[in-house]
Amino acid sequence: MPKAARTPAVPPMKPPAPQTGPTTEKVLRISEEKCAMILENIQDGYYEVDLNGNYTFFNEGLLRITGYPREEMLGMNNRRIVDEYNRKRVFKVFNQVYLTGVPAHAFDWECIRKDGTRRFVEVSVTLKRDADNHPIGFMGIARDITQRKLAEQALRESEDRYRMIIENIQDGYYEVDLDGNYTFFNEGLLSITGYPREEMLGLNNRRIVDDYNNKRVFNTFHQVFLTGVPAHAFDWECIRKDGTRRFVEVSVSLKRDIHGKPLGFMGIARDITERKKYQAELEAKETELKQKNKSLEEANTALNVLMKKVEEHRAIYEEALRDNLNKVAMPYLQRAKEKIKDKTAMDHLSLLEESLNSIFAPYAHSLASECPRLTSTEIDVANFVVQGKRTKEIADVMNVTPKAIEVHRNNLRRKFGLTNQKTGLRTHLLTLR
Repeated sequence: MPKAARTPAVPPMKPPAPQTGPTTEKVLRISEEKCAMILENIQDGYYEVDLNGNYTFFNEGLLRITGYPREEMLGMNNRRIVDEYNRKRVFKVFNQVYLTGVPAHAFDWECIRKDGTRRFVEVSVTLKRDADNHPIGFMGIARDITQRKLAEQALRESEDRYRMIIENIQDGYYEVDLDGNYTFFNEGLLSITGYPREEMLGLNNRRIVDDYNNKRVFNTFHQVFLTGVPAHAFDWECIRKDGTRRFVEVSVSLKRDIHGKPLGFMGIARDITERKKYQAELEAKETELKQKNKSLEEANTALNVLMKKVEEHRAIYEEALRDNLNKVAMPYLQRAKEKIKDKTAMDHLSLLEESLNSIFAPYAHSLASECPRLTSTEIDVANFVVQGKRTKEIADVMNVTPKAIEVHRNNLRRKFGLTNQKTGLRTHLLTLR
């Protein structure tokens, strides 16, 4: 039999060359130390839990969020830091990650700290596996977003309050883009324009104005865009959906984004149709009153001219009568006084002469015009008082009793406001001349 072939001798292996760099264990240790240092210095919380939700590893950031000391936190179950509502939400997310292997990002829930206070946290969840790719737990980042949540809540409440105010005011509120398309409005604006909400949204404001008002609206909005200065109480005529017209008074302010770039316009629209109507009626009344005043002034001027003419004719007639009296009656009266020797008769003739003179005295006419409340008898008595006649002399001339003259004198004092006054009647009457 043929000899079997000899197996060639294996040359002896050379001893491995000595390693000059760090060992794998050392590199791994350095890497772990770097990771640990990073985790301990980040502000966010880092966590690792087993499949039952017990904390197996975490950093200082997580301790700051939860408020637990390290020794108490280690091995603690995550159900300790959530209420029933959040526990269900947390389980649902972690279970989904376990079933799918797909990480969850920016999942937020409410954490209960050791002192009982609550913080909002935003958490990422990733499935943790062993060397054989078997699930052994979860890991992720937890960020305290309490301040952001509170700010969002405050903003939301402010927006809700703002929206409630906007929806309940009687005036119209509007927002349009730079092309004039309505992007937001309240019920008040719908009441003014008569359009339904679905039709109003996106409608261009040129649809509700005619050409004349469109130019005025454009000029106002364009000026606000160029200057950034709001416009107030700008009024124009709006065409409603049914074709009727309403007058509106509008304010316009430029709307900007967070970077200050113009986005559109916003403002308040108030229906002033009734006010315009009342203003037009008032202006018509004022015009009518002015016309009537003008007519009255013209009539008053004419009346004054007429009264002046009447006064001139009266003066002429009085002068003629006085002249006739002096030429005809007074000479006969004078001759009668010369022939009569009886004193009583002489007194009567003197009173008659004085009475005739008083009939045409200017004082009688001025007294009548100054004191229209006086009767003709009171005016005669006042004339005699001014002449210095006593009560009995006046009574003899007027052929009445002295008591009747006293009544007239008392009436004169009362009408001139001299009752209980020390001023004499004749003194007061002389001041009226």
